[in-house]
Amino acid sequence: MTGMANTFGPIELVAFEFPDDRIPQDVKSELLALVASQQVRIIDLVVVRRPEVGEVEVIEVHELDDDLVITDVELSGSGLTGQEDIDEIADGLPPGTSALVMVIEHVWSMGLVGAVRDAGGFVLAAERIPAEVVEALLELASDEDTGA
Repeated sequence: MTGMANTFGPIELVAFEFPDDRIPQDVKSELLALVASQQVRIIDLVVVRRPEVGEVEVIEVHELDDDLVITDVELSGSGLTGQEDIDEIADGLPPGTSALVMVIEHVWSMGLVGAVRDAGGFVLAAERIPAEVVEALLELASDEDTGA
């Protein structure tokens, strides 16, 4: 298994909801900075919008234009975000909101993943814990430490 040509880091689907039908400028900037840092690779990206009136819109990355100027990024898995995932996310969006849905590869971990595989190992468990949950747990632990 040594020297596998197609070693990938962990791949993850992440969706962010926004209270507006447009992706905020700060989010666009951070996304572009993240891509430039090469810590993650965007495998697929779509924007899902639920307007106040009308049908849900699903916008692929090559259709984004002024929404998110990321059209020069080559997606190695365009279309990997499944219709079932998109439908589930869209169903949860309130009217007048939008979601940025990305399939990303954690490039930073490729060396570690390759070493684990070369050693005969495999991913035993992986779980994404949202920042809000971590913050709430840390706050609870802090309250218990202070006797509050």
